[in-house]
Amino acid sequence: MRKLIVIISLMSCINAKAQHLPLQSQYMYNAIALNPAYTGSEDAFSIVGTFRAQWLGFSGAPTTQSLTAHAPLKGMKSAVGLQFFADQIGVTRNTGIFGSYAYRLQVSQNSSLAFGASGGINFIKNNFSELQGNDSDDETIMNDSPLGILPDISIGLNYYSKKFFISASVPMFLSHRFDGGKFKIENNFKNYNFMLGGGYVFKLKNDIEIKPSMLTKYRINAAPQFDFNLMSKLNKTIEIGASYRTSEAIIGLVKVNITEQFSFMYSAGIPLNSILKYTFGSHELSLKYNFLYKSKMTSPRFLGW
Repeated sequence: MRKLIVIISLMSCINAKAQHLPLQSQYMYNAIALNPAYTGSEDAFSIVGTFRAQWLGFSGAPTTQSLTAHAPLKGMKSAVGLQFFADQIGVTRNTGIFGSYAYRLQVSQNSSLAFGASGGINFIKNNFSELQGNDSDDETIMNDSPLGILPDISIGLNYYSKKFFISASVPMFLSHRFDGGKFKIENNFKNYNFMLGGGYVFKLKNDIEIKPSMLTKYRINAAPQFDFNLMSKLNKTIEIGASYRTSEAIIGLVKVNITEQFSFMYSAGIPLNSILKYTFGSHELSLKYNFLYKSKMTSPRFLGW
């Protein structure tokens, strides 16, 4: 019975939310996956490793591991980056490698505009043989799918200053489906995920900062989804915050800056649907290290959503 609940819950959630690109809870500190215009935004060689376990307590629930590295090019207004990730949902595994590029323009003394693009390859495989089926002669269920090697691209821009930012992107243009025993690539405008974000930083006494922000995700023929975020920088070491993702989850987040270069982030999400009865929520942990050096790309900027 528990396996049946798991399967039904996973499938219903995947079908219900397939209209929006899945998000990690800590995208505000590593936004390259959603917007390649953030490539080089740290003005340093920055490395971020993330592990996410969604719907903890379910066998076969989604897990994600990712490693991102990006840096501005010395003496240039350009930046490059590289991202590896591995997703697993049930018997479906998706591993990808993507490169990104961004170019930054100085709009004024206190603001800049960055343009970005990324592209890469997804390696997708369905291990149907791991399922327990009643009909062992059903080749569709009992045989693994072939390895799908599928390209994808993203574009974005980001306008920012010391106190605010506005960001827009279309991540992962292409979509795919498994049909007739093989993966098929589609470029359907109705499947595009349009993302628009914005935020502002309020500086209070004693170096305390309050950072409200919002991210809107829209797809044609689907209801828009909103992330409302509120982060607070208490001092040079601790940042705490919370997010509300409409019709999906409430998320708490803490960031600890161990040194000026090394930090870690932890977040926990509580689902806002019937699946809450069967799970311990979603948990995410990230480690970040910046190898500091000077570059001509340095400019006043709003870091974090």
